[in-house]
Amino acid sequence: MTKPTQLQPFTFPTTGQQVRVIGDPDRPLFHHSDACRILRHTNPSVAVRMLDDDERQLIDMRTIPAGQTALNFDVPRTGNAEAWFVTEAGLYVLALRSNAPGARAFRRWVTHDVLPAIRTGGYQTATQLTRADLARMVIAAEEERERLAAHVAELEPDAARARRTMDAEGLVLVGTVAKRWGLRERALREFLYAEHLLIRTGTRRNEPYAEAVAAGWFEVKVHLVEVDPDRAPVERGTTYVTPRGEALIWSRLYRAGYVTQPRPPAQQDTLPALT
Repeated sequence: MTKPTQLQPFTFPTTGQQVRVIGDPDRPLFHHSDACRILRHTNPSVAVRMLDDDERQLIDMRTIPAGQTALNFDVPRTGNAEAWFVTEAGLYVLALRSNAPGARAFRRWVTHDVLPAIRTGGYQTATQLTRADLARMVIAAEEERERLAAHVAELEPDAARARRTMDAEGLVLVGTVAKRWGLRERALREFLYAEHLLIRTGTRRNEPYAEAVAAGWFEVKVHLVEVDPDRAPVERGTTYVTPRGEALIWSRLYRAGYVTQPRPPAQQDTLPALT
């Protein structure tokens, strides 16, 4: 990592808790444990393992320049002084997987207060969206969901269909979507892998890609699972399809020739099997 500039700790106004930041304005790194504390992740070590390698970085706290004492780090001089930090994209992944009541406020605070303060006067000239850009789009997608749902409902001639598919709270499991449409769940998942909507392998198997979450097609809800009675519960993510996601999946099935109707009917009785 390049030599970091001096950045102040930022205090989340809702709870008064601090998130410590190091790095440079173009690539700030956020203290992982600080973020997990605000987002109420009960097992930070599990949460950090669920991030991709480019979303996290292990840093020896003793290497932080002396000029950064304003960060208020309690740096041990002996023993293990390493700590996890997460990138901007990693921070959003943690926030998206949090069920804490203040998670949305935290995401908005980061995008509207923290990052502008770090990047005052900055200008990005990249021609392609980065993972951080896509993650940042989630905020706008959440804020626009109800407005977009209402707009699409106005354009939908079938009122019953509009009520069913454009409910902003109508999250459903992939298996439920398959059953509703008369498709085999495994076949539908294979289709979603091929369309680069769901991740096929790895620790994030069956979770949506960041782009799919940012577009408002999927959401991931985190819950605690007890795998060993002698250990603390671990976090597991469950993928849900949003109403917008249902509409997108159907349109792609139709375009690929797996279904014959341009939109799913309000009452689905039988459909050709997806093979």
